[in-house]
Amino acid sequence: MKFGILLFVLLFAACGDEAPATIDAPVIIDSPPPIDALTCSLPTKLCGSSCLDVSGDEENCGDCGVECRGGEACDLTCACAPTTFIPATIGPGMFDQFQPAGGLTIAIGPTFGAGGINPVILGYAADVPLATDIDLSTIPIGDAPFVAALYRVDVGTMAADAAYVATAGTLRLTSACGSDVEGTLTDATFRGVNGGLMNPMIDPAGCTITVPTMTFHISTAPCP
Repeated sequence: MKFGILLFVLLFAACGDEAPATIDAPVIIDSPPPIDALTCSLPTKLCGSSCLDVSGDEENCGDCGVECRGGEACDLTCACAPTTFIPATIGPGMFDQFQPAGGLTIAIGPTFGAGGINPVILGYAADVPLATDIDLSTIPIGDAPFVAALYRVDVGTMAADAAYVATAGTLRLTSACGSDVEGTLTDATFRGVNGGLMNPMIDPAGCTITVPTMTFHISTAPCP
């Protein structure tokens, strides 16, 4: 909107016997037009100085500055990942992966469904005990062994819409090496985390998913 500036110019001349000066009519001077604002097209919205897609941005979900909590994904509004995205059974697949990481083995078993690619991830050391019940509630967050799950991974950016870590449950491994891991997870509680899996931080106000039983086998080759 343009705002005009009303400028009154009063000219008085009282020199000698000259007649009094007349008052000129008001002069309207327009202010300079504002710089055109950045125009954003739906589903983007102007947040600060950038157009952001608020339909799927976990930090600007539905509107600028609306941040989803741990375990929530954005679909115009923030919502917990569906409880079914963590499957009850995971079998070997052609996309299974194993990666060494600082003395640990990271096994990745992608599953498909409930919104896209939803990997289940296990981390364990070489000396992890087999055929032994491991109470995950006694393992500090970030330490091994751990079980995590990612919801809706974008294969282009490798970013997930939500991340969960099992903070309770009984983990029992029957096989574990650099190319194969097999076992069960029972009575598990997965909680939404912030910071991703590199630096997971439980969100006290985040989402919680319970998994009564999960049987898993992630493999690229049998253990020696």
